[in-house]
Amino acid sequence: MNSLKINQALYSKADTHIHTSYSDGTSSPEDIVEAAAGKLRVIAITDHNRIKGALKAKDYAIRNNFLEVDVIIGEEISTKNGHVIGLFLEKKVIPGKTAMETIDEIHMQGGLAIAPHPFYFVSYAEKGHKPIRKMLTDLDFDAIEVINNSSTFSIVSNAVTSLVNVSIGLAQLGVSDAHTREFIGKGYTRFIGKSALDLKNQIKEKRVTAHFSHYSLPELKLNTLQTFKSLYLYLLNKREKA
Repeated sequence: MNSLKINQALYSKADTHIHTSYSDGTSSPEDIVEAAAGKLRVIAITDHNRIKGALKAKDYAIRNNFLEVDVIIGEEISTKNGHVIGLFLEKKVIPGKTAMETIDEIHMQGGLAIAPHPFYFVSYAEKGHKPIRKMLTDLDFDAIEVINNSSTFSIVSNAVTSLVNVSIGLAQLGVSDAHTREFIGKGYTRFIGKSALDLKNQIKEKRVTAHFSHYSLPELKLNTLQTFKSLYLYLLNKREKA
């Protein structure tokens, strides 16, 4: 029993796919950090095509270090082939390039390239371009989201992703893809250590594991509503930038 407790103490939880009010989320970066405190040691803010919310969250976490939340600068980037997540970024990655070009740019910054929800019912690929789900073996991803607990529609896509990754062998992440503070940590990644750097090294070594927490019925209803709202906001923002 004592050895089990010691082993459990070695592990921490991370959620590396969270949106704020700076893109299609509803919670401020500061609210996200406070909601993560006590539940997660590491989070990544991955707003769509921007990093300002992530920078705000990181600054807030540093100024309030008693919360013990380490914030990764991330971005969910729109490419011609669909979404790509960059973690540990130093600057914004410009959207609109191919997935391969985007991944190369992430790696040039010393970051990690993640395949988010590749088998979700919406591929987000531009017309005339192959979706990322059909390019997984050709792209230099560092990890893949096998658990994306963002909505009731993710159950099937998560299962397919897990099966496909058996042959690909990428590091497996569990994430919430939360668009409001209530769902932070519903999907999470376990890793040995406590810091963002520890997580980065564990992903590189493929020593992370993906997990999720079940929704209660009220949470399920709220999450379904939030899914459609977020999709609407995403499409609205995309139209405004066109």
